[in-house]
Amino acid sequence: MIKFTLDEQATTPVPTIFLKKYMCDAPADYVKVYLYGLCLANAGTQLSDVELEAELHMTASQIEAALNYWCLKGQMTKSGAKYAFVMPDSTTKEDEPKKRRAPLYEMQNFNNMLRTVLARDLSPAELNKIYDYTDVFGLPQEVVLALVEYCVAERGNRISVAYLDKVAEGWSEEGVNTLEKAQQKIEGYKAVSGGANRLMRLMGLHGKYPGKTEMDLYNKWTEKWGFTHEAIEFVMKGKEFSKDQPFKYLDAILRSLYDRGITSSRKINEFYTAQKERRANIKEILTALKYSRIVVAPKHEQFYDEWRSAGFPQQIILLACAQSVKIGSRRFESVDGFLKDWKQQNLGTEDEIKKYLRKQNTIDRKITQVYESAGVERAVGEADRRTYLRLTQEKGLSHDVLLYAAEYSSLKDRPFEYMMKVLNRWAEEGVDTLEKAQKQNLSNLFAKAPGTMEREYSDEEKKKREQDAYADMERLYGE
Repeated sequence: MIKFTLDEQATTPVPTIFLKKYMCDAPADYVKVYLYGLCLANAGTQLSDVELEAELHMTASQIEAALNYWCLKGQMTKSGAKYAFVMPDSTTKEDEPKKRRAPLYEMQNFNNMLRTVLARDLSPAELNKIYDYTDVFGLPQEVVLALVEYCVAERGNRISVAYLDKVAEGWSEEGVNTLEKAQQKIEGYKAVSGGANRLMRLMGLHGKYPGKTEMDLYNKWTEKWGFTHEAIEFVMKGKEFSKDQPFKYLDAILRSLYDRGITSSRKINEFYTAQKERRANIKEILTALKYSRIVVAPKHEQFYDEWRSAGFPQQIILLACAQSVKIGSRRFESVDGFLKDWKQQNLGTEDEIKKYLRKQNTIDRKITQVYESAGVERAVGEADRRTYLRLTQEKGLSHDVLLYAAEYSSLKDRPFEYMMKVLNRWAEEGVDTLEKAQKQNLSNLFAKAPGTMEREYSDEEKKKREQDAYADMERLYGE
């Protein structure tokens, strides 16, 4: 449990000396720890380690490093797990120039070696910042020199001390505190940096070097997610990368593959081959549906994935497309309806479906023949097929009976309704053959059915239609 203490105050005071002498040179996270701790101390509040980490969005080691930094700067004192802020008294001269702290060891040789590695002189401010790597971060001099030498090799001798700060802070948090560990870390850096650099060249980013973001992402892809460098390059083939955050774009692509468990070159190749085949199949479907613009949309992909998941092969999907076009529809919903109907009827193979379609087409032709005889212009649908099968298979009416009723219903104002009433009545009365239909009382058979209306004909037209009807009936009776 970390506890901060401070003399009771009405507000949270921030010492001016802190703002003017220390804040600007301190790492941003260290400033955050100082100010938040000052606020807690003023309020007399204490938080557990876990709560403090959650509030500051920092790890325990990062918070401890910040607190040690302020103790070294003389702005805090430590007693066990208790940290106390050192508040300036009224005699403190806040404008007094900041003095370089007294070195804890002889620095001259260290300074000379830094100048040699950087190939330039360092200002007192820069040297003081680098001294923090040993005094605050706890890194030995040889580790600091190895760090600086590596960074210069990567970025050149004009590298900023701010960049060195970030690297040193990271090494401190990771416990890179011996020359052996530093060399291992540098070898790892070189592998990551080299790999990230090669990717940048492939992206067309010439003359630039991978920064912390690029190296962190590359390390995540290879170390955490398990992609090889060759696999990453394979993913990049054929893709265009803009100069605006290309690594973030590549990260999204790799995450999609990682979430599917696809990380090896072989699996990536199989996945992309399947994706290519998938898009080709969808385009083939769009062509079969007579689309003028073959553009694969998310809606098409969703329908296609559902059909394949249901077990429909490409040829059966194309059969459904042909049937959909036949009824005048190019919609994927129409294709989906055909496929679901076939599945419901347990039609699993292409031969079974084609046999079913031939039978269905035969029924459609017979229904069309009946409608043409009745003078009805009507597209054949599933309801018409069910009615036809009910009358012919369940009720036993022959096709000739349906044609006979259709022919004489054509004289009525609403021939379709009239024909259906006649056929339903015949089905109830067992009039299932042409002979039985012909022997019905003509006056009763073609009497005005309830709910129907006769056309308005002239007397001459009525007489001619009556003569034609009786002539046809005499022919059918064989008289």
